[in-house]
Amino acid sequence: MTSLSIRKMNELSKKKKKGFTLVELIIVIAIIAILAAIAIPKFGEITKKSNVTADIATAKNLSGIAAQAVTDNQNLLGTNSGTDTTKTAIAGKLDGGTDNWPTTKVTKKAFVVTIESNGDITVGDGTDEIYPKANGKFVS
Repeated sequence: MTSLSIRKMNELSKKKKKGFTLVELIIVIAIIAILAAIAIPKFGEITKKSNVTADIATAKNLSGIAAQAVTDNQNLLGTNSGTDTTKTAIAGKLDGGTDNWPTTKVTKKAFVVTIESNGDITVGDGTDEIYPKANGKFVS
């Protein structure tokens, strides 16, 4: 009988205990919390930079479309997209036309395309120039 109980004790001691202890779980949770505290602010910066980059890319596209519109109609010189004819000429080349006039992701304002009488084209949001010289909120 003693040999049977000794054999059972040996079998029980040889079995490995499976699972994690409470201390191990708390340490893992603490490490995850530290990593999250470091990573979350970086995601905000990345989002802001991507919005600025997207606005600059949209402004470049609008500038190119405005240049095409000027070559089609020289009367657009000295106007901006606040006038109906200029906005219609530019929006006619956009997906969705005038109903889908783009807005900036940073300031949530509509893009304003200005065509100078000498042919220079600038794109902004009404207060800041976005293209060709990005300044203010639009510096990436």
